[in-house]
Amino acid sequence: MALIEVENFSYTYPGEREPTLRNVSFSLKRGSFTVLTGKSGNGKSTLGKALAGFVFQDEKPNYQGTITVNSANMSSIPLYEASERVAYVQQNPENQFCTLSVADEIAFGLENKKVEPFEINRRIKEALEIVQGENLRDRDLATLSGGEKQKIAIASMLVLSPDVLILDEPTSNLDPVATQNIFEALFHLRKTQNLTVIIIEHKLAQLRSLKPDLILLDDGKVSPVKTITAFQTQLKKVEQSLLPLVTSHLSGTETLIDVKNLSVNLDGKVILNDINMNFGSGQFIALMGPNGSGKSTLLNTIMGLIKPRTGKIHGFDRELTRERTSSLVRKMGYVFQNPDHQLFSNVVIDEATLILKNLDMLTSEAISQAHLWLKQMHLEHKVDDHPQRLSYGEKRRLNLLAVILHRPKILLIDEFLIGQDRSNASHWMHFFREYANQGNCVVLVNHHMELTNLFCDRIIFLDEGKVRVDQPTKEAIPSIQALGYKDFFPKWNNEYAYA
Repeated sequence: MALIEVENFSYTYPGEREPTLRNVSFSLKRGSFTVLTGKSGNGKSTLGKALAGFVFQDEKPNYQGTITVNSANMSSIPLYEASERVAYVQQNPENQFCTLSVADEIAFGLENKKVEPFEINRRIKEALEIVQGENLRDRDLATLSGGEKQKIAIASMLVLSPDVLILDEPTSNLDPVATQNIFEALFHLRKTQNLTVIIIEHKLAQLRSLKPDLILLDDGKVSPVKTITAFQTQLKKVEQSLLPLVTSHLSGTETLIDVKNLSVNLDGKVILNDINMNFGSGQFIALMGPNGSGKSTLLNTIMGLIKPRTGKIHGFDRELTRERTSSLVRKMGYVFQNPDHQLFSNVVIDEATLILKNLDMLTSEAISQAHLWLKQMHLEHKVDDHPQRLSYGEKRRLNLLAVILHRPKILLIDEFLIGQDRSNASHWMHFFREYANQGNCVVLVNHHMELTNLFCDRIIFLDEGKVRVDQPTKEAIPSIQALGYKDFFPKWNNEYAYA
């Protein structure tokens, strides 16, 4: 008998005319290991929330069909009872945190279930071992990197021992090594604890060896493709025309930013140690490295949000180290790792033009340009919405639009490709490549190996707060592998694999 039964399920969000999910039907056995994939915006997260019972909490949910988990109709039970059956790890881990510290967060659900303290401590230890986060137990959540927060979000659900564990892009902020470790740990749990695992994911290459079941959503419907290998073969056939011609801009470029002997301490811990690098016009740079290596801290420091302990940052004919962030915005645009951290307005169009307004550049022509961009980013129907009503990917696009309308010379972008399918990711990498080709510089934090190889002309690789590699991409990849970081550039059929 199937543990999960989905029969002719359709769902329409409040205020929307068209359904996000259309007549979805499938069944999963207890202990199955399934990957839910498909293009961005095709209903994957909505399906995950439906399986967890979230979408039925609307005042008047608009749905047809049924979802049954362990003999319970998920539309007719309260959410607290649904959570006993299905644990859901959200796409943005911060959205599910209820406490301030790691140990308290993992204990939170168990305490609500009145589990004994000794058992709580045992389960916390076990969950942290599974996600390889034992060293994080005594940390405050606010001090964690994006990848570390994802580990804690997963651990906080694992301790509840649910029938089904659904993870929405659980490795989007994780480096390739941590990604592989999480996937293998979840696969092991499925075998040893008979846990049913559903992973909403675009990183299919690192899941191939585990031979999961595959549910492919296309326009809210289930597609007949059944295996990752078949899906990857489909992608390879259609993407050849998308491959760019990357022209190196590493020689003869104008230096825009020069970083010398930069060191940063946070909470008494050395985060960056003696960093030396420069960013030049025409360069598209991938900033890579393991979780917690200092990538986001480096961008925050260059942008003036963190003051360094030692060292200098020079650019635009002046010393930038002690300047206020507000004085740097005209020349530098920064897209944060978490889209919610830079949404300030109540209306989408106001958010898109906020920086222009602050820079006294808000003209009627600029507003028209903003509307054109919103249309290109498929946000034209959301111009009057509150930004917090947007999906994760839509928020990312709005963040980007807000920082590019005044055409800064440098774009610092932290993990923009999170939640993007291959087509969307390639589109935005093309955009960043072109932006750099126009005499600007783009620095992108990312873990996407193949897209880095295809689009970026330089890689800066950090670990433990130090620059380990800083070379043109074709030279950097073998250098990174030679240092022991082979999982950052795994191969599939002798090609660097993304999907």
